[in-house]
Amino acid sequence: MMNCTAAAATTAPMGRWNAKKPSAAVKKPALRCIMMRRANPYEPIFTGTPMSTKRVNSGQWALGLWLLLVGISQQARAQQPVQQFMQLKQQYPAEKAVYLDYRQELTVELKGDSVQVLARHHYDMLHLAGQSDMYAPDQVYSSHFSRLQKIEARTLLPATNDYKALKVTEFKDKFEIRPGIFFDDARVVSFSYPAVAPGVRTVCDYTVRHPDARFLNPFYFASYVPVQHAELVITAPRTVRLNTKQFNIPAGKVTYTRQEKGNNVIYRWVADNLSAAKRETDAPEASYYVPHLVFFVEEAQINGQTRKLLGGVSELYSLYSGFVTGLDKQESPALRRVVDSLTVSARTEPEKVARIYYWVQDHVRYIAFENGLRGFIPHDAGRVYASRYGDCKDMANLLHEMLRMAGVKSYRTWIGTRDLPYHYADLATPGVDNHMITTYEPRPGEYVFLDATSKYTPYGMPSWMIQGKDALLALDGKNCKVVSVPVMERQRSRTVDSSVVVLDGTTGLRGTGRLALNGYAKVRQSYALDGLNPTDEAKLVKSLVERGNNKFFVDKYAVHDLDTRDQPLVVDYEYRLQDYVQRLDDEVYVNLNLDQRYAADRLDPAKRTLARTNDYFHTTRTRTEFEVPAGYEVTYLPANTTGQDQMLGFSIRYERKGTKIIQEKEVFVNYLMLEPAQFGQWNTVVDKLNTAYRDAIILKRKKA
Repeated sequence: MMNCTAAAATTAPMGRWNAKKPSAAVKKPALRCIMMRRANPYEPIFTGTPMSTKRVNSGQWALGLWLLLVGISQQARAQQPVQQFMQLKQQYPAEKAVYLDYRQELTVELKGDSVQVLARHHYDMLHLAGQSDMYAPDQVYSSHFSRLQKIEARTLLPATNDYKALKVTEFKDKFEIRPGIFFDDARVVSFSYPAVAPGVRTVCDYTVRHPDARFLNPFYFASYVPVQHAELVITAPRTVRLNTKQFNIPAGKVTYTRQEKGNNVIYRWVADNLSAAKRETDAPEASYYVPHLVFFVEEAQINGQTRKLLGGVSELYSLYSGFVTGLDKQESPALRRVVDSLTVSARTEPEKVARIYYWVQDHVRYIAFENGLRGFIPHDAGRVYASRYGDCKDMANLLHEMLRMAGVKSYRTWIGTRDLPYHYADLATPGVDNHMITTYEPRPGEYVFLDATSKYTPYGMPSWMIQGKDALLALDGKNCKVVSVPVMERQRSRTVDSSVVVLDGTTGLRGTGRLALNGYAKVRQSYALDGLNPTDEAKLVKSLVERGNNKFFVDKYAVHDLDTRDQPLVVDYEYRLQDYVQRLDDEVYVNLNLDQRYAADRLDPAKRTLARTNDYFHTTRTRTEFEVPAGYEVTYLPANTTGQDQMLGFSIRYERKGTKIIQEKEVFVNYLMLEPAQFGQWNTVVDKLNTAYRDAIILKRKKA
């Protein structure tokens, strides 16, 4: 029996939920490994390899019977089309559409020595507004883990007392191709509902076979439009033990029943009148707040023997350890020579680890690749070294093998990014993980998390996306351990901007400065700068140092230490700022708060209902030296001020030193998830910060 120790106690939705896309404003590393991108059953798409719809099998016969029963049930409670449309249009005046029926029916089947699941999906949408034609195009995804058996779709046109069906006749089946993906076995069936308009219904029915019951999709009760009726039904033999976990479901919202019928048990969950799920800027993934149910098979009687599938960390690690057993049976001589050359002059073990880690970051290109279980099984280290590319599990295994060659013990590690809300203590299924790294333990209980896919992340820091997450360490073939990845304190991601400014003409400023970025601030901007042409680089540098107003110009700049991970990313720059200084008679007003970050960052709890995410804690320090022009004296110097709570804080201090006025300012952000209950505290600091931002020094011309 495997012994797994939990030192601490973590995907995105399936079904017809359209998860938000991340902002493309700043280039981010391609860290979401294709390992488990399709194999991870909680991704926001459908998954499996489609089979010919001409092939008749028991699954298709069952689908036909099920559709007949669904149709009878719907007719029994149907309303006249016009009456139904008007009623729901009044109930949802601001919505484009509503799901009348949103259901899945799953049947657990014991086939030979495997536990499989046949999943029947039925979605019935009533269109309420002209803009609902955006829902006319539709897609169903499939892959090795979720094999499409049959699909039917139709538009129901309102008639006098019923609807007339207009079938979809054209389905396009092809491999899904996405930027940055070298190969993916996922396929997509695309189609479009005809004659979509207010008052019509669009209905889709399809069946998917999951050949391995350990890779199932959660059921989301809510969607991107309101749902009148959501229902999940699971039928399983009595000899199968099923378990479920509920997330974000308000008490009393979902009705659960269990019925024994013959040799089967029927589990049913029903919810009615669900509002459309919110989607807001910088909100967490839908699995953090949308009501959903995760279900999994714990054990089953197969051929007279009890087989454990999932249920705890031990069972999950039993699955994972099988994916890495048999790797690297033969050592690569070429890889050995690289390791020896990297470590020959290293004075300490951490130095060896850092050198090898940086070599993998620099010399192995991240390329996503999946083909069935290849979504979980890494390639041998020698092959990855020879090809110089791989996905996260390939790079993690290569790093693990190179450290072994250097005489350093490390652990292959499975982990979920912060896209996923789950912890192993709450849920131990493949849906908890979507990434793989390597972990080094320099001293007992001290861990260094090495994510080679994050090219610019320095040794000693985890990649930003796994902070605070659970990591599953493979101690050996039978033993594992769950540990927590720390959240990096704000001083690790420090931005320091120092500049000297003087008056330029009557209303402008001219200055020279140096911007130094550390930690995740450097990682982010290093990715943004990577590979830019001179024109785009100049635009990015301007956006980094821009201040004052939109009449800011960078005259000259130089970037240093872009590829030196242990040093800050430095930008030296010279700039002009026009029409900024205010004059009134013989007084000059100069606001040294050239950078007013978070000035417009009040959060209205009446408009925003979801939490806001932040990639990392950080602090920004600004030092501005202003040379008082000859012939002027300082008649007003703003008072020093501070303000802070747990999530946001600042301090602004002024000092006169000879003919200079020096402003020292620090602003810090200290959250990864800002909950709506914290908006009030946040706004209090923002208001105080804005008051401080408006304070300017006043100069007056000296009398002759």
